[in-house]
Amino acid sequence: MKKIFSCNKFVYFLIDIALPSFIWGQSDKIKPNFLVIQCDQLSQKVIGAYGASYGITSVIDEYAKKGIVFTNAYVGCPLSQPSRAGLWTGLMPHQTNVKSNSSAPLNPVIPDSIETLGDLFTSNGYEAVHFGKTHDMGALRGFVHFEPIAEPFTDKKFFVNQDSYLDIGTCKDAVNYLKKDHQKPFICIVDFQNPHNICGFVGANEFTQIDSQQASTFPPLPPNFEVKDWNKLPISIQYLCCTHRRLAQASHWTEENYRYYLAAYLYYIKLVMAQIEQVVEALNTTQAKENTVIIFLADHGDGMAAHRLVTKSTAFYEEITNVPFIISGPGIQPRNQPVTTLVSPTTDLLPTLCELAGIKVPSSKPGISLLPTLSGHKQIKKHQYVVSEWYSEYDNNITPGRMIRSGKYKYIHYLEDGGEELYNLFKDPGETENLAFSEKHKPILEKYRKMLNDYLVSTNDNYRQLEIKVDRGEKHKLGYYNHKK
Repeated sequence: MKKIFSCNKFVYFLIDIALPSFIWGQSDKIKPNFLVIQCDQLSQKVIGAYGASYGITSVIDEYAKKGIVFTNAYVGCPLSQPSRAGLWTGLMPHQTNVKSNSSAPLNPVIPDSIETLGDLFTSNGYEAVHFGKTHDMGALRGFVHFEPIAEPFTDKKFFVNQDSYLDIGTCKDAVNYLKKDHQKPFICIVDFQNPHNICGFVGANEFTQIDSQQASTFPPLPPNFEVKDWNKLPISIQYLCCTHRRLAQASHWTEENYRYYLAAYLYYIKLVMAQIEQVVEALNTTQAKENTVIIFLADHGDGMAAHRLVTKSTAFYEEITNVPFIISGPGIQPRNQPVTTLVSPTTDLLPTLCELAGIKVPSSKPGISLLPTLSGHKQIKKHQYVVSEWYSEYDNNITPGRMIRSGKYKYIHYLEDGGEELYNLFKDPGETENLAFSEKHKPILEKYRKMLNDYLVSTNDNYRQLEIKVDRGEKHKLGYYNHKK
């Protein structure tokens, strides 16, 4: 056990349980507890509460019925460390300066001048504990962290590695904590690795051969598996296979290989859902269940074979940036329909939890509290747009990009070649038709360019001055399947 001076997670939030309604923060005697459950690399598209038919997320789906489901929840960066550092500080990656998965000195430790979620809750009388994955560059400061003990095991169905081993320890530690009596209100973060095991799966199953009988049990490919027009994509996406290790390993896969990948991804989700169920059941054996808000979320999603992508990378497509965000519990007014308001868990989680707990939100935090929505009132203050940022995975290849999501459209810009993407998500949810080349959509394109400029100016984002460093080797014909090993 150690005290953490950091905050990190792009998590999944579900708020649990139902009490007589009252307004959080107005009673000195009653303070809500918080159980935050986050998964690494969990896409919204696999969750039953969002319409998925896989039938593997029942524990989350049941709580979603008693709470609020946010459909348009976009992470501040589709990469673990920048996303998590932002989540626990309530700031965007360019504001924390944590822009990749690299350690110090390439990424700085979160300075004491930035108040973290843990700082705010511990200074207001909360017991703040964290279990599982950190990867936060000090953003979990203020939480007492319990480092999980890995428990290796063999699995006859799919490749497993340290991600799955560590989740066993994380689950056990969290269950033991939640079963205890608590003298103080608590905020407990349970940070699971899975389904991140899918990354190791890619490396372990390069060019895997599949027999037809086995393949008949795999999920079908998504409708947006094939890329319609490679020529209309920015160079950062056209040659992503040359800068992203996992995509390079998968570049020559057959369609059956991709379906095998999807089967493995769903399997790792099943593993972590069983562990989430144990954590929630542990809470439900105690009186604390009557006063605990549960939040489910993820630090980012997964390519899920859409656009022939695997894991996560430079791309800002829905499968990777649009994450599950569910809040349920006492004082939360359930909705019959999902809430479509644009939200950024990266910046909005901190002020929302603070207001639920009656803690003053620092003026330096740019996010919006979702308390009005959670309490059944009209959400007056809303985001005109939400943003996701990209810099680099490990600072080897640096290809900065920005995504703007607003209204019907998603706009993406890459610094390297000024490449742009524009998608009408209402008509084209699979993001298959890049409208940035459409004469008809020029006024809309210009509107979103102005939104990007507004964001850069209003948040002091030096995006256009960032370094570009790319080594792709010898160019090949367009299409990841033409990648040269």
